Amino acid sequence: MIATSLDGQWAIIRRGREVVLLERGVAPPVAQITLDDDDVDIAMVGPPAMMCTITRTPSPALTLYLPPHLEAVSRLELETPMHLAGVTGTRMVLATPDRKHITVVRAAGRGLAAQKIDPGTPIEFIVGLERNQVLFGLLKKLEVWDAVSSRPLLRLQLQLPSPPRSIGAAQGHLWVTRPGSDEVLIYRLSDGRPFRHVVGAPVEDVICHAASPVIVLVTSQGLVRLHCLAHSLSVLDAPWTTGMPLAQLVAGDDISLLGIGAGESEPWRAPISGAGAPVGTISAEPSDQPVGAAADRLREMRERAARGGGELVADLAGAQRPASVVRNRTWREPLVAFGLEASRGNEAEVPIIAVDNELGELTHRLGLSGSARRALLALYALYIVGEPAISIARVSQVLGDWTEALGQGELHALAMLRRRDGRVSLRASVTDLLDGTSPRAIRVVGSASRAHRPGATRFPRDGRSDLAIETDLATQLGRIAVIEGAPALGLLEARLHGATAVALAPPFARPLPWPRDAGLVVVADGGAPAWVAALPAFS
Repeated sequence: MIATSLDGQWAIIRRGREVVLLERGVAPPVAQITLDDDDVDIAMVGPPAMMCTITRTPSPALTLYLPPHLEAVSRLELETPMHLAGVTGTRMVLATPDRKHITVVRAAGRGLAAQKIDPGTPIEFIVGLERNQVLFGLLKKLEVWDAVSSRPLLRLQLQLPSPPRSIGAAQGHLWVTRPGSDEVLIYRLSDGRPFRHVVGAPVEDVICHAASPVIVLVTSQGLVRLHCLAHSLSVLDAPWTTGMPLAQLVAGDDISLLGIGAGESEPWRAPISGAGAPVGTISAEPSDQPVGAAADRLREMRERAARGGGELVADLAGAQRPASVVRNRTWREPLVAFGLEASRGNEAEVPIIAVDNELGELTHRLGLSGSARRALLALYALYIVGEPAISIARVSQVLGDWTEALGQGELHALAMLRRRDGRVSLRASVTDLLDGTSPRAIRVVGSASRAHRPGATRFPRDGRSDLAIETDLATQLGRIAVIEGAPALGLLEARLHGATAVALAPPFARPLPWPRDAGLVVVADGGAPAWVAALPAFS
């Protein structure tokens, strides 16, 4: 096995009972110890970086070692044999084999402190998260606990697939796989939103790190890199063979995959994020032109899986993507780097992004100016790194202008911003579209708009069915968005998708806010609300 510290300074390699410590994953070893038994769990905790071992025989105990010499500085006797269930910061979560008894152990300096906790119900799984938090999969509920106070913080509402399943954490996300499935579900912890990815070959293992937004999927066909923030898939070229131990080494924004073969003294490394990371990815709908060796290999994996029995592969792939196809997913990755720097308060330049993507299409559709486009880029970058709401002052500092930050620009006029308590963020309808997901409150009918009509008009029903009205309006307008949810949300989504909104039942009140140049057709007869009755007739 290979394990690395949170700061990337240390990597440990275990072969049988021998454990060696490498500085930044580079030989020669700076320290080596021999374990007393084969049945031992090893964990790296911190910062500062420390190594711990959990032994079960002959007497249950937890031992703390300090680098660089791996000196054993503390030992904690355990009442019963336990195994390592999760790590968060300097704390380890230990569980008995039946998972009925849980103990949180804190490593501090040269000492260890233990505290028992009782979640109250049977535990299916335990996942260590960031910020000293632990996720417990309890009977019919998911709870996040604070490992410092050993008390529950909140209850998550995630629609996880049914057991059996494997669950783990990446930076700000949960990942879930099922045995024999080529599907990976990514859940963003900030809002619980799921993202489905189809790899094309059954996922056998997942290599993750608490400080990394990238996970590496181990399949029988090779290694696949999945970026949880950018939602991009790429095949990873690495000297990996089946059964080889793997781990991530995170050094700031540069993340590498480490692996070591039998008989080798130093692990190989393959960049997976930051400098030297792969850029070839699979688009949502592969084009006729090759986009790189990595994309070709991943496409071949998907085709092989489909030939092996897979209408299911095609169905899942279709469920993953909305009707609006994403031609290039790599455009989000420069935004990730920018968003991370901006969220830390560092000086960062808004990147230049190509136009062959969701953002370029939206910018063109709305006719945004250069300053509005920069503001949209900056706010979306902060959103995908988990900082959706940022102070007005910080936005103005990043953009070098106060107009959009104060709600006096185009984004506010288009109802794309939410401003509250001195903070500004993009509305969910905007981030949904840029994420490449389907709208929530509308159903789009028809092709590209032929005659966009800003403003609101009234359309007489005259006893016609909804289908007949939809067909008539789609013939005249080209593309319509039938509102099936909240009117204000539907109106905004229709504007963003370049369609005229259609309300088959008159809303009680005029939708607000009203996006600039938005069009709404209200189907109504007698007895409509006063504001609808006052509208001009559709012609």
